[in-house]
Amino acid sequence: MYRHGRKSITCHIIFAALVLDTTGTSQVVSTGAARHAWQHASEAGRAAQWVAYHTQQARWQPHRSEFAALAWQWKAYETQQKQWASYYQQMGHQTEAMTTMSKAAVARLPPITMRGGCAYGLRTLPSAVHRVIDAANVLQTKPYLLGGGHQSIEDVGYDCSSATSYVLIKAGLLNEVLNSSRFGDYGEAGPGRYVTIWVKPGHHVFVTICGLRLDTSGGRVGEGPRWRTTARSLSGFTPRHPPGL
Repeated sequence: MYRHGRKSITCHIIFAALVLDTTGTSQVVSTGAARHAWQHASEAGRAAQWVAYHTQQARWQPHRSEFAALAWQWKAYETQQKQWASYYQQMGHQTEAMTTMSKAAVARLPPITMRGGCAYGLRTLPSAVHRVIDAANVLQTKPYLLGGGHQSIEDVGYDCSSATSYVLIKAGLLNEVLNSSRFGDYGEAGPGRYVTIWVKPGHHVFVTICGLRLDTSGGRVGEGPRWRTTARSLSGFTPRHPPGL
């Protein structure tokens, strides 16, 4: 038999609140609650059988007072087990509801955010997108240097095409540095789900990751590749994207 009291119930509630921190652990709590609910319901069913047995014996043998006492004890145990089954079933439902709410809250979060001049993506983004973001963060202190980054991928400065090439190469999405004209044939046509390269062949190229723009223009002269949070005209630009992204 399981033994529980008010103090034990409080501990269970506190434990549930602690482990609901992530979706994965909340699923574990929900599964555990369902298991406990089933165990207590099974005990309640077993107790009900003994209640019926001893009640019947008490009717057949009224001179045997122990049967009535045992029927009463098993009935009390059955009630206790039903209460615990109901408690764990309710806990499971509450956990599922909180998990649904948690997923909805995550869905409302922007996929990429800025903090301290660097960008950070949600964990749910593909690993290749995270590599693009990390590579772009590395460039945030690099100055603009025409032709920089074309002879060597690691350089003191970068221009628009080498900066775009840098983040794609570091993410494993490109094998060599391209100029803006060659980016016109990169990947697949159209905007990507996560990564889009905006190309004006022979003039300029920049990349957006989850809508956040990495561009050498839009700031001070010679500032270099930076995250840009302001919009810019896309007139004359053609969108391309890495396959699958």
